[in-house]
Amino acid sequence: MKTRKHLLETTFLIITFLFTVNIFAQADQQPAKMLHADTVTINYRNAAVKNFVSDIISDTDFNYRKTLKESKSSQKYYTIGDVEITEANLLKQFKKAARKSDSPEAFTLYFKNLNLNFVATLDQYVLEQLYNTIRQTTFYGFLDNWQKYY
Repeated sequence: MKTRKHLLETTFLIITFLFTVNIFAQADQQPAKMLHADTVTINYRNAAVKNFVSDIISDTDFNYRKTLKESKSSQKYYTIGDVEITEANLLKQFKKAARKSDSPEAFTLYFKNLNLNFVATLDQYVLEQLYNTIRQTTFYGFLDNWQKYY
């Protein structure tokens, strides 16, 4: 009786093992499905840049110097296309673009000329808000605000 029970259990385990191996073998033999596309844009790394931009925009009392100091100490890197840039350098590029631009369109064009095409993934409203926020921290932005009052 004990032998018969042992034989049934062993047979069941062997059949289960063979069935499992057969299923995995068939799964490996299925042809891989490939997708061919002319251009593929992968934006998963730009999510970090989007978060950084949204943090700048959402800060009502944005202080460029404080943010720059914090970003220098954090040593964060962002990968934009094939360019790897630190958070501090990205913030400096934002300031430089805002200083050299008179409009949000020129601000966007500055980054396109540098081949930092992450701006294509950002909404136009977000770019305008980023430009306005950073522009206020520049000398020309200060003059623009000063002329509004006088």
